[in-house]
This record gives sequence, C-alpha cells and structure tokens, in this order.
Amino acid sequence: LFPVLVPSCLCITEKSIMEQFNPCLRNFVAMGKSYEKALSSVTFAAKGYFEALVRMGEMASESQGSKDLGDVLFQMAEVHRQIQIQLEDMLKSFHNELLTELEKKVELDARYLNAALKKYQMEHKSKGESLEKCQAELKKLRRKSQGSKNPSKYGDKEMQYVETIGSKQSDLDQYTAEGYKSALSEERRRYCFLVDRQCAVAKNSSSFHSKGKDLLAQKIPAWQQACADPTKLPDRAMLLAQQMTSTGGSLGSVSHTHHGSKGNLLISDPIPGAKPLPVPPELAALMGQQVGYRYWWYYYILLKMSSVPETRTLPRSSSMAVGLEKNGRTRVQAVFSHAAGDNSTLLSFSEGDVITLLVPEARDGWHYGENEKNNMRGWFPFSYTRVIPETDSNKLRVNNLHHGKSSSTGNLLEREDMAGVPPPDYGMSSRLLAQSMQSAAMAHSSRRQQRPYSVAGPGFSQVNNNNNNYYTHKQTHVDTRIVLNSEL
Repeated sequence: LFPVLVPSCLCITEKSIMEQFNPCLRNFVAMGKSYEKALSSVTFAAKGYFEALVRMGEMASESQGSKDLGDVLFQMAEVHRQIQIQLEDMLKSFHNELLTELEKKVELDARYLNAALKKYQMEHKSKGESLEKCQAELKKLRRKSQGSKNPSKYGDKEMQYVETIGSKQSDLDQYTAEGYKSALSEERRRYCFLVDRQCAVAKNSSSFHSKGKDLLAQKIPAWQQACADPTKLPDRAMLLAQQMTSTGGSLGSVSHTHHGSKGNLLISDPIPGAKPLPVPPELAALMGQQVGYRYWWYYYILLKMSSVPETRTLPRSSSMAVGLEKNGRTRVQAVFSHAAGDNSTLLSFSEGDVITLLVPEARDGWHYGENEKNNMRGWFPFSYTRVIPETDSNKLRVNNLHHGKSSSTGNLLEREDMAGVPPPDYGMSSRLLAQSMQSAAMAHSSRRQQRPYSVAGPGFSQVNNNNNNYYTHKQTHVDTRIVLNSEL
C-alpha cells in the first residue's frame, strides 16, 4: 500500500505547486503591483500637500505677527518631506525585494517543476519496470518448479530472485520516499521564500514608521508650544507696534519742519470720498498691516517733498576724481545683469554693459546713468557695477581740475546732471523709513529658512547661504524702489 500511496501523494504535491501555489502567487504579485500603484498615487498627492504647506509657511513668514509660526510650518513641511522620502524608499524596497523576486520565481518555477517531475516519473518508471521484470521471472521459475519432478534444483535460483526483488523493491520505496520528501521540501521552500520576502518588507515598513515616529516625537512638543497662545505676539511685533504708535508724532514733527523750510507747505487730510492710496507691501509688512490712511498719506506727501533736489555747496571731488573719462563722466561696467521690469525709472542692462553716470554720487546705493549700448537712462543698483579704471593722463587732468575749481564744480555738475533726471524716490525723509525697512528685510532674510525642496522639485537648485543673503538684500532694494515709484 505504501509504494502505491507515496507516488500519488508526490504527484498531488507537485501538481499542487504548479496548479495552485503558482497561480495564487501570480495573483499575489498582481495585487502587490496594484498596491504599489496606489501608494505611488498617495505620494504624488502628498507632493501637492507638501507644496501647499510650504506656501502657507511662506505667507506666515511674511507676517510680523506670525513669523515664528511660519518657521513651524517650514519645519512641518521638512519633516513631511523626510517622511515622504522614507516612504518612497519603502516602496522601492517593496518593489525590488518582494514583487520583482516573486515574479522571477514564478516564471522560473514552472519550468523547473515540469522538468523535475518529468525526471522523477521517468526514474520511478524505470525502477518499477525492473522490479516487475524480476517478479515475472520469479513467477515463471516457480511454475517450472511446481511442474518439475525435482523441485529442489530450482530452490537456489528462486532464492536469488527473491533477494533481487526485495532489493529492487527497497530501492524503489526509498526513491519514492525521497521524491515525496523532496516535493514537500520544494513546497515549503516556496512558502519560506514568500514569508522571508514579506519579512523584509515588514522590516522596512517598521523602520519607516519608527523614523517617522522619532521625527514627529521630537518636533510635536515645540509645535504645540508655538500655537498654545494665539493672542501672544512675538517681541518684534510688539516693538513694531510701539514704533507705529509713536509714528504719528514723528511724522507730525517732520511735517512742521518742512512747513517752515519749504515755503509754508501744508500736509492736509485727504479729500473726503477720495480713493485711498494703496499701501505698498513693504510698508504694510513693516507696520504689521495696521497702518492707517492718514499715516500713509503723510508718508506719500513726504516722499513728494523729498524729491526736490537738495541744495549742495560742498564740492563732489571724491566722486568726480574716480574713473572720469574724456567727457568728464564716470563710466562703470556691469558685473551682474539688472532688469527694470515695468518700471520706467529703472535702467536695464546685461553683464558687461558700460554705463555712463549722469549724477555725481549714488543715493542709498542707487545711481543714475545711461547705458551706452542702447542709450537708455534710469536708476540702477550701484553695487551691480564696478568703476572702469582711468588712464594716467586722465588722472592728472582730473587732479588739476579738483584742486583748481573744487569749490564750484561740484554744485555746477550736480545742477547740470540733475536737470533732466527723474526724481528718485529715495529722498532724505523717506530714506529713514527705507533704512528701517531695509534692516527689517535683512533680518528677515537672515532668519528666513531655506525653502524646503519638495518631493516634486528634483530640478530645484540650492544656493549657498552667502549668495542667498546677498541677492535677497539686493532684491529688497529693487522691489522697494519699484513699488514706491509705481505709487508716486
């Protein structure tokens, strides 16, 4: 009974692997791919969530009362980004260590099992036929012995057949048992491989959740502390509020000063029903979005008054004696490009362009000149350029001019140069406010965290801190001038 049952059990085991296990494994791989696709869709949606969170942090960082919450939102976005990166690593591990390996096993397993089963069946058939042949020979010998008058002479030969049959039967039984054991081992190996791959995925998943837990556990207390008291304003916001409270008195004193020195100019209230002047973003950010119409009206009038050229009696020998060419003008060369945008008072130029200065000196870092390439005139950041070195002969001529007529040339040149120049909006009174805005912008740029590069931004370039602060500082001047010129 055992030799009969074992081959049938063996065939059932082999067929179970080929007809049940492998198809189920293929279905498992297909479901795994669907699961992977769904998780990929989740990560894609998370990128939009990440960008929206970063944008909210940027908006909060621009507010004087919520800068710290902007930093918190940036930290949240960064933690979220790190978690998403780990999730993508887990997905890669899931694909490479589980799905790909199982898919390879399924394809190779079908050919291997068919070949192994065919080989086993052929070997088993050969051993069975050899055993049956010996059994048939023994039957013939016994029939001869029964019909013979001297049956004892077949006794030795009959014993040899019996021993041979026993040996062959034992060999066949052992081969069948080993085959059955091998089939069970093959089946177990496949399940073990599946469990092992699934353990690898579970290990990566555990690492992913553990790292996410550690990141969040470190940050959540500080985040909760930041939003614990919504009515508590940062110290800087309180300081700005106090400065705004005292702004009315300071602006009033300035207005009286101009009233006495500018020919009885009077700053009056706006006409009733007139459309309020828009507050520039820079001023609104500085005042915490709380400045009234009256304060802004004073600011607007002071800027108008500051555009009147100031009386200058001292010579500009220090400015005139640097880089003067044959026409007596200072020539500079652009080190960086500058775009004026829609502002007609600014000058656009490219790197390497030569600009002739039309005013004796810069005002708050801004100079007025003419681009020799296209003959366009306008204001530009002086730090974007370098002075072109003069020749020795020009140096001598300039020095003679400086020593001989320094007392009058400065005023003459300035009056001549400023005659056709549009008034800059960085006058004397507005300069005080601009400097405070500049210091606030510089403090903001030094405190602003670098925008977390998103999961969706593989091509987003990062700039080192020095260049980042430098360009942020320059752009603050450009944006301030564009807004004020557009208002004036």
